[in-house]
Amino acid sequence: MNATPSPLSSFPRRGFARASFVAALVLAPQVAAASPFARIVQAPAETEPSAVPPTAATSSAPAPAPDDADAISTRALPGAAAATHGDASATVASGAAADAEAEVFRPWEVGGFVDANYVYNNNLPDNHVNRLRSAVPRTGEFSLNLVVAYIRRDAVPGQFSPTFELALQAGPAADALMYYEPEPGGDASRFAGKEVFKHIGRANVGFKTKRGTELSVGMHLSPVGIGIHWTPFNWNYSVSWELDGVPYYLAGLKVVHPINDRHGLQLWVVNGWQTLADTNKAPSLMLGYTYTPSARFNLAEFAYFGPDQADIRMAAWRMYSDTQFTYNVDRFGVGGLFDVGGERLTDQSGRPMTMWMTAALFTRWRVLGKQRTWDMAARPELYWDRDGRIYGVADNVLLGATYTNAVRLTENLLLRLEYRYDRSSAPGGYFYRGAAIDDTRPPFARDQHTLFFAVAGVFAHRFGPGRK
Repeated sequence: MNATPSPLSSFPRRGFARASFVAALVLAPQVAAASPFARIVQAPAETEPSAVPPTAATSSAPAPAPDDADAISTRALPGAAAATHGDASATVASGAAADAEAEVFRPWEVGGFVDANYVYNNNLPDNHVNRLRSAVPRTGEFSLNLVVAYIRRDAVPGQFSPTFELALQAGPAADALMYYEPEPGGDASRFAGKEVFKHIGRANVGFKTKRGTELSVGMHLSPVGIGIHWTPFNWNYSVSWELDGVPYYLAGLKVVHPINDRHGLQLWVVNGWQTLADTNKAPSLMLGYTYTPSARFNLAEFAYFGPDQADIRMAAWRMYSDTQFTYNVDRFGVGGLFDVGGERLTDQSGRPMTMWMTAALFTRWRVLGKQRTWDMAARPELYWDRDGRIYGVADNVLLGATYTNAVRLTENLLLRLEYRYDRSSAPGGYFYRGAAIDDTRPPFARDQHTLFFAVAGVFAHRFGPGRK
């Protein structure tokens, strides 16, 4: 979410009796798999020896070798490679890194998903809104949260190839994502803003050279943070405070250059901090470095800097650093991030310097299953918004703890049950409660308990001339 103008696998094997499965649910949570979670800039050149192409629903792949028992072998959710393309951490975490290593590569993919949920929030806000949450914005009702359909063309490995991506979306999460999209030009402005763009999830075109350098222009998935707006591909259903406070998308030019099989560099020239329209006639920049030694591990650093106010002088530039890592194998996954940002408000008296900081730990472990799976995930997090620049309330420390159960009934059907606890240190509280839903009129609740029940149907189909 643009808070200032500002993304599993199986039960026991089929031969197990239902009673065995129920008993296992009750008695035996054991660590064991690979599941979706955060954002591929650069896929490893070679797959792990025991990795299985994650989109082959019925392929009979060999079991991991005894000396490599942790290799990613569980099939990713359909479309994971496309959903997380552009974000190395997400690709590793979703188990999608092996997608590009399928025996026969087909460049085109169509896909999408339907995400529906019921959310209960103990504060029961009258407006049914989870305050400043864009991935799951509604509460107290059944909601068709987000519907996505996409088509994309990936580059053919080892060739100069065009690339293309178009994703259309609708639902409360689509509206919330674009809620802060600006209309530069004031009352006389035309042809911009949330009503123009809210049904576009991604839209870009470009090319990739034989050497692997990629250049594209348009609306891209942002690699900042762990997770994406398309929640079926995340370890947890709801997203972190960090992710709702950084860009989900960036509009402009993206250049990705692999130094070698492990190291990569990125350059972004964009309109601004999650803005499709340019608010000040000056671009912002972001530099990135990724280290991906295998399909299991990714380390990344991104540095964003540029003007996001009317004042485009360097003194008013927003500076942001995002450091993240993910490690994901069949039995478990772990990820972490630390971000810090700052921006001087030159249009205010005293030109105050604002600052915010956040850290989160992401964990996932396999309880049961190989072809159908049951995974659990837990995420503790902290967000310090010293001056209220991101979430609108000064002196605010947001603490969060999330616990998720994800059951993949079939290759295309995912059920999730999640509990989340959030607490704000702000004296006047932070969370909407009952009739307290006007941002300018505290007090609000300081604590919030939320239950999510979500069902997602996901599909993906690759087509086009097959290439080995």
